[in-house]
Amino acid sequence: MSDDTQTATLSPEDAMRSARLHARAEAAVMALFTTRAYELGWAVRSEPSGVRDHVTLSCDAGHTTQVTPITALHPKLGSTILQAPEGQVFHLEAGMEHMAVPGNPQLAAFSMPLEECEHCASKQWEEAARASFAAYAIEADLRILADAASSNGYPTKKVCCLQGHEFTITAMDPRTPRREPDYGLAYGHTWRDFTLTASAVKRLWPEYASITSMASPTPLRKGGYGFTPGAGGAEGPCVTCASISQTPKLFEFRRRAREENAMILDAMSDRVLQAVRLCCVAGHLTSVSINNGLKRTLLCVRCAGAEIRPEPTVYYVVAGEAMVKPGISSGDGRGRLDTHRSQHSLDQVRRLITNLPIGAALNVERHVLSGLADQGVRPVMGFEFFDAVHIDRVLALADEWFAANLPNSPWSVTT
Repeated sequence: MSDDTQTATLSPEDAMRSARLHARAEAAVMALFTTRAYELGWAVRSEPSGVRDHVTLSCDAGHTTQVTPITALHPKLGSTILQAPEGQVFHLEAGMEHMAVPGNPQLAAFSMPLEECEHCASKQWEEAARASFAAYAIEADLRILADAASSNGYPTKKVCCLQGHEFTITAMDPRTPRREPDYGLAYGHTWRDFTLTASAVKRLWPEYASITSMASPTPLRKGGYGFTPGAGGAEGPCVTCASISQTPKLFEFRRRAREENAMILDAMSDRVLQAVRLCCVAGHLTSVSINNGLKRTLLCVRCAGAEIRPEPTVYYVVAGEAMVKPGISSGDGRGRLDTHRSQHSLDQVRRLITNLPIGAALNVERHVLSGLADQGVRPVMGFEFFDAVHIDRVLALADEWFAANLPNSPWSVTT
């Protein structure tokens, strides 16, 4: 041994002191771990011999998990043993096989923090999501029609969007906030990333049944427990409406109808070859294919043939037992009123003001619709059909505009 080399040898006293410090450190970690487990609703069911040993925990509902105590302080220094979803196994990527529990492909150990019981958190979230579905349906402009058969065990409803498209949807509010599991990313992945295959995607979300292959496992969508809030994302839950908004010809046809104040009487599909019935602002009824309609200067066959674009000079409010509809027309307005009577069962004419100055009908319509929106009144169909309980609001807003702008305009009223 050279003169400049020193060998560090612990004295018996130092060794004993180091052992005591080590024991205290482990005791501190165990105390912190026990406290953290208790805060998250877990009870310790096995006694570890060290902070790196796996400990069995159970929640009040009897669900169990296994973690290392050190995980409570630093996920990367410990691991949590997880159970793959029922009927599945963990699909670990190359180089990650060491994370599997030997002899059991349904178990894997991940570097991740201790969290509350996901089964219980999922149940609580599901209960809250079910309770708030009615409010979600209102805010998403969905009319609930009936119960529907469920393919995944969750409650399902048949609903109708504002444009008349009927579809089924899981009766749970997808906006319900919940804690997103951190799962302490294992090499940039969460455990969910290794368990969901293409077949599972199609089972959980039937609207993706056309999927035939998938290059890699697909993670669950954010906040999801395998239920279908309906495709469309932020644009709304209606798949057909989302498809129309993304198809230029369909989107343009709908825009043209709004611009020309024409009512589309049939629910549009996502096919450009579809023929739909229209009622133009003059009250003409016509059937037109979307492709052909876009080729004309006006969607209405009669108006386009006469090369006349009628100006709306009529304002009306019609009502029935279920709905009230404020609207505009031209001429005497009777064509539109007859259409509402036959197509929508709106047989009560509550306001009919004709021979208005150019622009007045559009202005009063804008005033009424914006006023209803300001009051939180949402349509139940299309853009201008409202629940009949709001008829007094509609009439008050219309009368308010006429009193301020055209106080001498006479109107005819039938009830």
